[in-house]
Order: sequence, then structure tokens, then C-alpha cells
Amino acid sequence: MQNESAHQRKTTDTAPPHVYLRRLMLVLGIILCLGSLGHAFGVARFYIAQGIPDANRVLLDVWIAEAQLLGGALYLVAYRALRSGRPWRTAAGCGALTVCSYAGPFIPVLFVRAPIAFRIPPVIHLLLSVLILIHAASRPRTNRA
Repeated sequence: MQNESAHQRKTTDTAPPHVYLRRLMLVLGIILCLGSLGHAFGVARFYIAQGIPDANRVLLDVWIAEAQLLGGALYLVAYRALRSGRPWRTAAGCGALTVCSYAGPFIPVLFVRAPIAFRIPPVIHLLLSVLILIHAASRPRTNRA
């Protein structure tokens, strides 16, 4: 019974994963938050120059900026929790699902219609978010003394 209790302490949600995951969430969180702001300013500039398009296009652009900001913010929350030894998997998983929900559907459309500069970031965001989601959903490793 005592051995089982010691095993539970070693397999908590706060068992630190690889350092690269912590750095990945920090960097990707910052990139997504800044990308959201860049998207919003770029779209606003485009709307000022070309005029406001139909409501569907406006809502799509708002959704992209919102998903990037929310996903990035959740990665930053997960990074801070992981750094301080608190549970991080829920925030990281929600951030990854948010990013996957906007990047996944856009990739086929971007490859058909957009220049390459607009194709690469969503692909990278999607792949890295899938990697984070795998780590967040996997069982915690045991700390071996």
C-alpha cells in the first residue's frame, strides 16, 4: 500500500515533460498572439484601402484573429503552469485544439488560393499543435529516483 502511494506521487500531472515542450509552448504562444495582432491590423488596413467586404468575410477574419489569440494565450498559460509545477495539460490541450480547429480547415483552401507566405504559418501551427496535443493527452511519465 505504501509503495502504491509513492508511485502516485511520482506520476502526478505536474511531472515535468521535456524542456523543449515548455519552450515550444512559450514560443508558439508568443508567435500566435503576435500573429493575431498582425492579422487584425493587416485586415483593418486592407478594409480601409479596399472597403469592407461582406459579413461572412469579416466574420472569417475575426474568427482567425480570435482563434490565434485564444490558442496563443492558452499556450502561455500552459507554459506558466508547467514552469511553476502546476497542472498544465488542460490549457495546453485546449490551446492545441483551438489552433487545430482554425488551421486544419484553412490549409486546403490556402494551398489552392493563397501565396506561399500565407500557406506556411498555418501548416507549422497545425503540426506543432498536434505535437503539443499528443504530449498533453499522453500519460505522465514517472519520475525515477
